[in-house]
Amino acid sequence: MKIRVCKWKSCSEKFSNYIITRLQNDVKRFNLKDIEIEETLCMWKCTEWPNVFIDNEFHNRCNPLKVSELVFKKIKK
Repeated sequence: MKIRVCKWKSCSEKFSNYIITRLQNDVKRFNLKDIEIEETLCMWKCTEWPNVFIDNEFHNRCNPLKVSELVFKKIKK
């Protein structure tokens, strides 16, 4: 699973770095395999930040908990 988190200015101001930290901690804590976390530049959806792609599915207005829940839902499928 590839997770891309925007780190551009507006997303960073809305704590995208905490989303990345949460995901990294989830990977370690739950020994999740095959998860790649990537920091990206602008996704051009700046009015809906912070933005995240999870396996090419766009998610906006994210927070650390929301992204964690989305990842675990995809894992269960």
